[in-house]
Amino acid sequence: MIENQLTVHQARVFACLMEKHLATPNNYPLTINSLVLACNQKSNREPVMSLTEGQVGHVVGELVALNLARIDYGDRANKITHRGPGELKIDRHGQAVMAMLMLRAPLTLAEIKARTDRMVEFDDLDAVSVVVEDLMQREQPLVMLIPKGPGRREDRYTHLLCGEPDLTQLDKVATPAKVPNSDKLAELEARIEQLERALEKLS
Repeated sequence: MIENQLTVHQARVFACLMEKHLATPNNYPLTINSLVLACNQKSNREPVMSLTEGQVGHVVGELVALNLARIDYGDRANKITHRGPGELKIDRHGQAVMAMLMLRAPLTLAEIKARTDRMVEFDDLDAVSVVVEDLMQREQPLVMLIPKGPGRREDRYTHLLCGEPDLTQLDKVATPAKVPNSDKLAELEARIEQLERALEKLS
């Protein structure tokens, strides 16, 4: 279990490793170049970041010290893996939910289901709810509920690895982000995979 709160950058790198492990297993573990690209991609990220290779490398070192990541040293390129399931005591579905909540603003159950579609398969919203409830009911909760407020029809959920969020700041978000069309999302992810493979060849 994680004893200390993660920084925003640590959460982004950790989440990207967990996401790519499930979404693009053929390109996992990640090189530092692939990880930088994953952290800075514009699709499925909120906020969008512009981390440098040096920043990401430093964060990877911090995650290794926290036992959340491992570096496998190779002749051509070093590869980076995460230790999410073991440290957080989660399965693939829990991993997908945690990754997406760290990569995005708070999400509804429907948004979680849509955005984790390329990582795992949930039969319905009840299946998503079961996983989220498990993450909330831990002795040290990993997720919290944000009750629906003015202008919102559904409850939202957010992760707690960076500590409890300031709900007054979250309420300033005017409207929930739209879930992209699944076909368009798949197209964007495919393009990202191509870029990752191209970068790996240059490593």
